[in-house]
Amino acid sequence: MIAEDEDREPDKAPTARNYTVDEVVDGLLALTNVELATLDGISKGLASTAGMEPKDLFHEALHRMVTTRKCSTDISVMGFAIGTMKSLASTAHRRRNREVDEGTIPIPIAANDGGFDLADDAVSPEDEALSNVFYAECLKRVEAVIADDEELQLLVMGLCDGLLGKELEEALDTDTKGLAAARKRLANRLRRAFPDGAPL
Repeated sequence: MIAEDEDREPDKAPTARNYTVDEVVDGLLALTNVELATLDGISKGLASTAGMEPKDLFHEALHRMVTTRKCSTDISVMGFAIGTMKSLASTAHRRRNREVDEGTIPIPIAANDGGFDLADDAVSPEDEALSNVFYAECLKRVEAVIADDEELQLLVMGLCDGLLGKELEEALDTDTKGLAAARKRLANRLRRAFPDGAPL
């Protein structure tokens, strides 16, 4: 610890801590359909880098979040999930490159005799564009469902901007209880509009 930390005033002391497993689980269960759709789009964008199916990448990230990963409460659970997927994809990408360099795995050769093309490890512009289109289309459908409710529109905009807690309460000009009620109302409306669990 640096010396200047010892002179820090008590009210300036850092308050951040890591999430408990229960807090991570509760945070994941509280994610809205909009947030889940966003995570789904991100997993699709990272899938080729990870060398995994999008759903497998997402499920592996959730598993790591409640078993081995740690995250500061300064970061939202949504951010925790995104960061974990990115980390898994990056680690898998580096591992495959190292195995190719060391000659421990064969490199498929593209051919006309049924051979496979070598997959591109990087997220292609096409994949990124598809992810953005997916997210935009989901948001468009959600906005149509809440077009008659200004508070829910503000809630969705706030969530899309990454607002949480007090910031989200201020955006809606409400308190903790009012925010909880708005989130519940949004979840109920989306559940009725999209019984399969996602706008797409």
